[in-house]
Amino acid sequence: MGGSSGFGAKIAETFNELGSKVWITGRNINKLKKVKSRSKNKSSLNYQSVDINDFYNLKKFLISLKKKIKYLDIIIYCCGTNIRSDFNKISSKEFNEVFNTNFISAVNFYKEIFPLIKNKKNSTRVINFTSIFSNRTFEKRTSYSTSKAALKMLTKNLALEWSSFNITVNCISPGPFLTEINLPVLKNKKNYKEFCQKIPLKRFGKVDEIISSVLFLASDDSSYVNGSEIIVDGGWTIK
Repeated sequence: MGGSSGFGAKIAETFNELGSKVWITGRNINKLKKVKSRSKNKSSLNYQSVDINDFYNLKKFLISLKKKIKYLDIIIYCCGTNIRSDFNKISSKEFNEVFNTNFISAVNFYKEIFPLIKNKKNSTRVINFTSIFSNRTFEKRTSYSTSKAALKMLTKNLALEWSSFNITVNCISPGPFLTEINLPVLKNKKNYKEFCQKIPLKRFGKVDEIISSVLFLASDDSSYVNGSEIIVDGGWTIK
């Protein structure tokens, strides 16, 4: 879920290149088409426009998916949005938009997708994209931080409850990366420079620098890793 740009698009392209059959979703159909156009094995990369905040739309997609495939080996929830605002200024509508996209939609998704993974003989890997803001917050990040913290705890609870089904559930918490969600910071050179000073490596991460963590959690090498968090932030949270 969330494969039209940023981390999701790069992950989809990588798994496609490695020979996996990949399904990606996103709201913007044109962006999804571009991901497929860049893929090396186009016949193995499928896409569908899905608004994860529209439960009917999400359920319709999953019903369709269940008819086309028998099981899923790897599930990656990479959806995310952010509205930067002081707590006292953010509207309930804006707060709910962030919380619904980053957390509630994940709850709905996993409830509906569970039948595709609960009876699988081999292991299934579930990977959620949380954020370093699920551990440490920052000004104007109340909605984002709380939603990502909730997703991290959902990860831990599912890891506990689903372990008997041979399913592992882990999360990756990225720090500042060169992705669309960080465009407001990247466009302001002064702001970007100030952010970089907080990072020991003094720069934002490149999107492809997240891939090794994803491949590890998706592989048999992580068979004893469950309910864990991998932080990829250039060292920001160690300061």
